[in-house]
Amino acid sequence: MNCKEINIDSKKELQPYFDLVDYEGCEYCFLTLFMWQHKYKTSYYIEDDFAVIMAEDEGDVFSILPLSTKEKLPRVLDLIVNHFEKENKKIYFRGINKEVCDILKEKYKDRFVYIEERDMFDYIYDGESLRTLAGTKNRKKRNHLSYFLKEYENRFTYKLLNEDNFSECIDLLKEWSQLKAENDTYDESVDEELIGIKKIFNNYDKLSDKIKIAGVYVDDKLEAFTIGELLNKNMAVIHIEKANANIRGLYPFINKEFLVNEFSDVEFVNREEDMGIEGLRKAKLSYHPVRFVEKYTIREK
Repeated sequence: MNCKEINIDSKKELQPYFDLVDYEGCEYCFLTLFMWQHKYKTSYYIEDDFAVIMAEDEGDVFSILPLSTKEKLPRVLDLIVNHFEKENKKIYFRGINKEVCDILKEKYKDRFVYIEERDMFDYIYDGESLRTLAGTKNRKKRNHLSYFLKEYENRFTYKLLNEDNFSECIDLLKEWSQLKAENDTYDESVDEELIGIKKIFNNYDKLSDKIKIAGVYVDDKLEAFTIGELLNKNMAVIHIEKANANIRGLYPFINKEFLVNEFSDVEFVNREEDMGIEGLRKAKLSYHPVRFVEKYTIREK
């Protein structure tokens, strides 16, 4: 397989293959692969009826789920295995679902080790629950939201953002990064994410047919923004959600308003993984997911 590096011009070529599949994992849309290309060196190989995505992490090459119809998955998986063998590399898959695990177990018996990656499970929520925050389980979220609406009455504005607003988003991220550095809570992954967000903004003209970007201004200053898109006709995926944590209720507000205004009909919402970060896991669980997108790493013994 002669793979090509994923860049913004790959979108037109790859999109038909994303449309072939019904995967619910956040990795399986163009924006995710493009946004993180600089970190994982994502690349792709295409034949008429399928696409293979390759990537790299700390020098180890791996493949994610091939973009293929279910009927052709076994053949495409064989091609990927053969590719690793020809490259004299250990076979390595990431972000794999249970169905593909079962195919590989049947075809290759005990050749591989299958690792359940809880830290990488995507959180799936009921869309209407997030849009309404109804019910006893969401009482705390409603209380935070009510506080925000009352405390900042007539002082906030929700709106879709475009090229005119992106510099404010970047300034906000830099401001928060500086505060974290001063408080010794800075995480280097923030730098990687900033690179990815800049790539989205710099290529918005070629991405705007799929993605939506919205923000909340408080006292005429941008204090939160979010980026999302339809993963499939029944599910939205939220790639980015940033808000000033010192403004109580701002996170529940932008979460709710984004879905109410931009994804009013989706049945489910994917809010991606928690990466094993304790605070992030607690926050995601507090919205009461209805299920997880389970993911497995598969390595050759």
